[in-house]
Amino acid sequence: MIYQAYEAMRRGSRPLFHLFNAGQRLARDESNPWRDSLAMRTLATAWELPARALKDYVKPRYQVWEELGDLEIGLQETVVQSLPFADLLHFPVDDGREKPKVLIAAALSGHHATLLQDTIRGFARDFDTYITDWKDARQVPLSEGDFGFDDYVSYLIQFLETLGPNTHLVATCQAAPPAMVAVATMEARKSKFVPASLTLMGGPVDTRLSPNNALNKLTTTLPLSLFKKFNIHKIPRGYPGSGRRVYPGFFQLGGFITLNPMPHVKQYKNFVVNSVKGDDESLEKFRDFYDEYFAVLDMTESFYVETLQKVFFEHHIPTGQMTYQGELVDFGAIRKCALLTVEGANDNFCPPTQTEAAHDVCINIPEERRGHYLQPGVGHYGVFSGSKFQAEIYPVIRDFIHHSVAGVSNGKAAVPPEKSLRPGKGHHAFEGTEFVDMQLV
Repeated sequence: MIYQAYEAMRRGSRPLFHLFNAGQRLARDESNPWRDSLAMRTLATAWELPARALKDYVKPRYQVWEELGDLEIGLQETVVQSLPFADLLHFPVDDGREKPKVLIAAALSGHHATLLQDTIRGFARDFDTYITDWKDARQVPLSEGDFGFDDYVSYLIQFLETLGPNTHLVATCQAAPPAMVAVATMEARKSKFVPASLTLMGGPVDTRLSPNNALNKLTTTLPLSLFKKFNIHKIPRGYPGSGRRVYPGFFQLGGFITLNPMPHVKQYKNFVVNSVKGDDESLEKFRDFYDEYFAVLDMTESFYVETLQKVFFEHHIPTGQMTYQGELVDFGAIRKCALLTVEGANDNFCPPTQTEAAHDVCINIPEERRGHYLQPGVGHYGVFSGSKFQAEIYPVIRDFIHHSVAGVSNGKAAVPPEKSLRPGKGHHAFEGTEFVDMQLV
């Protein structure tokens, strides 16, 4: 009944939203002669806050811009392959260069793949870039069947086969575990489509490590059955997926904020201050970020429960229990695919060492084809978006991909001197860095 009650409240609040939204737009209108007065800016702020609280945040359009010489062009995505629960999107850059293919495996953990537009922009500079665009389960009819952890893996394998040999796979956040399973399965089957390299960015490979974040505390104190009982609901009438059992997007959004509320409180306080001051540039950054952040999707019950069980409760990858289609997955089969792990020193969702643990599992990758990079000063979202991603993290990944494929060393020679890309295990502690859960720059 919770989903039905939410829908009733959402639909019933539409008139109030339009009232508040019209008020704040009128107060900020260029033709309003009192627009820049303190009183009008204060009134606009008082109207916009409840308007944003009541707003429907739909999936944003991809708006990926790339610089070509002195020109800045928008990249138009094309659908290469469409499956019931995801599309394979391509972001071509017509610059006359033949570039290696990169498939970005987006996390299926509440947000749309559009959250990775900054990631796409980085890779599109040097690679032929593709992304997995996961669909909202409420938009997928029941007739299309179910979607679980194994299905996610199967989709990655299908997309890699579509793209052909020597594609590079980059997995963000929750996509790391299924990406590892996909690569191990393809290597074991001696597929000619095994990715040339696998980059894992802030992904929960072994959540037993650095267990003091809020999510790990929940999964070690509460039983899985409780998550299933309270978080799974049926999609109400009015959607193509009506009747499907899902973990609703609005539940997930509440979970994201509850796990780490203070950065959001800080950003909203800054919004009020900037709005009253009339700092339009800061306001636009705030709106752009939260229009994206609050746009969430429903995920199927099977995928949600299986991911919790395999990754967060029973730790199937590091304990050797992971299966795919009923068969045990042998991560030791990964030999040809190079491996790079990337972590943020201040990541509160996937703390340092949880992603780096992939090196302990993929034991047969040669040392010269593996590396680990820890970025100081960034939280979870800063690992794959924002100024530090563009200036510091992306160059490390780019150079690792190019040099690992070329059979050079583990990338040290290619990485700028101030970087620290190293093979194997270990952890550098960066003290005195401010926790940043999101990047608005």
